[in-house]
Amino acid sequence: MLQILNSAPFVPFTAVSVFIFGMLTGSFVNVCIYRIPLEKSIIFPPSSCTECDHRIKWYENIPVLSWLFLKGKCSGCKKKISMIYPFIEMTNGFLYLVAFFRFGISSDLFFVFYFISAMVVTAVIDFKTQYVYSKVVLPVAFLGVLRAFISPSITALSSIAGMVAGAGLLLLAIAIFYAVTRKIGMGLGDVYILGAIGAFTGIGVIPFVLFAASFGGIVFFIIAKLVFKKRRLAKNITQEDINSDNEKDLDNAIYFGPFLAAAGVLTLLTPTYLLDTVFYFRLF
Repeated sequence: MLQILNSAPFVPFTAVSVFIFGMLTGSFVNVCIYRIPLEKSIIFPPSSCTECDHRIKWYENIPVLSWLFLKGKCSGCKKKISMIYPFIEMTNGFLYLVAFFRFGISSDLFFVFYFISAMVVTAVIDFKTQYVYSKVVLPVAFLGVLRAFISPSITALSSIAGMVAGAGLLLLAIAIFYAVTRKIGMGLGDVYILGAIGAFTGIGVIPFVLFAASFGGIVFFIIAKLVFKKRRLAKNITQEDINSDNEKDLDNAIYFGPFLAAAGVLTLLTPTYLLDTVFYFRLF
């Protein structure tokens, strides 16, 4: 059956199916992004408008199409529905599609699907709240190691080493920074994210993940400062969120978790030969 779905005649059908499945999953990703910071169940109750509590009907919950049909407004109170919802659905669908072309239909692919959606949830929540939820990220690390026992693309040793190295490198960076400045320049959430990424990618590409995340963060910081004239990028950071008054520069705080998550997805979906021959970041 898997051979048939991966065969050339069936690729268009399989690709469309994967894309639709990705957008449907993206709709659930939106639910997770909204409800997890509120400590609400991601299962019950069914979706409703955040403004008027209008219960969303099934035909109002079709990814992207319902948003277009409703013209971006709630059918109950007519309040605008943010474009972020269809954007996340499309993004999740597109990433699933890329994953299909990278791994084909296999048991390995569904682990990758979980990784992608968990990273999207983590990135958006971290961007909005400056908080990483361990209950979202830690299962990714566990499933990454579990995947290694059935995946032909990574060994269990490399997965465990990647998890330990990813988390260990950031812990070491935090320790050194604190020893020098007596400030904590990075949260443990970033440690969890890189550890989970390492469990899926292995140890060899951890340097590339860090490079890509750092580069993306720097570019975003410069654009936000120069183009959008934002003095405080992480305006939702408060001193109460941190252990002491001077652990972060609140006027220049920058999100790193979202860029780590994005770099992890990019690395996992990039063919190995490109990482080997173009980026030269693979260690082993």
